Amino acid sequence: MPATYEIRGAMPVREEFRHSHAQQFAESLANPADVYFATDAITHSLVIRIRGVLSDDELESVEDALEQFSQKWASAGAIFSRLRYGEPSFVPFGLACHVELLAEVSDLHLQLEVFLQRQAWLLERFRTPDQ
Repeated sequence: MPATYEIRGAMPVREEFRHSHAQQFAESLANPADVYFATDAITHSLVIRIRGVLSDDELESVEDALEQFSQKWASAGAIFSRLRYGEPSFVPFGLACHVELLAEVSDLHLQLEVFLQRQAWLLERFRTPDQ
C-alpha cells in the first residue's frame, strides 16, 4: 500500500547538533513511520524524510515531534514539503521567529495570487465589456 503521508526537508542545525541526536529522533518515530535522514557536520545541516501509512493522530504526532525537535536544534527556519493523502503542501519548521515570518510570507503570497487573479478578471472585462 502506498504511503498516505510524507514530509521531507532540510534544515540548518546548531553547531552542537550531532548525528546521534538525529538518530535518536528517527528511532522515536520509526514505528509507524519510515524515517530517512542524513547529517552533515561541515554545513551543520539535517536532511530528513518521514513517510508511511499513518492515521490522522499519527500524522499530528509526527508533526508535533518534528516541530519540537526543530525548535530545539534548528539554527534557522526551513520549509518542508508535505504530502498528505495525495495533497501537496508546505510546512515551516525551525526557529519560532523564523516560522512566523515564513508563515507571513506564505500568507502574503496567497493574497498576491488572489489579487492577481482578480486583476486578470477585471482586465478581461475591459476587453469584452458586453458580457
